Amino acid sequence: MTLFKQFLFALSLMLLTACSVSTEDLAKDVQASMEEKFKGENITIKSFMLTHKGGNEYKGILETKEPNGEFVYSVEVIYDGKAFSWEINN
Repeated sequence: MTLFKQFLFALSLMLLTACSVSTEDLAKDVQASMEEKFKGENITIKSFMLTHKGGNEYKGILETKEPNGEFVYSVEVIYDGKAFSWEINN
């Protein structure tokens, strides 16, 4: 590989890495979105963990404290590199 090609490869790798968000940072952003959605509903997030399934799909476990007790939910997250969507499953 020529020096120029090595440089382009390294630059591309740095740009891809710089543009991607860590799973931990994505989890924080998703949790903040959930907290905003739950505002005024007397729901407290005890914990939220997210793992990368592959591609743009993530799977999470959400533990909440609600007026009727404590609950654990499965959460599906789609992240395209710019925006995310999440869905809580029972």
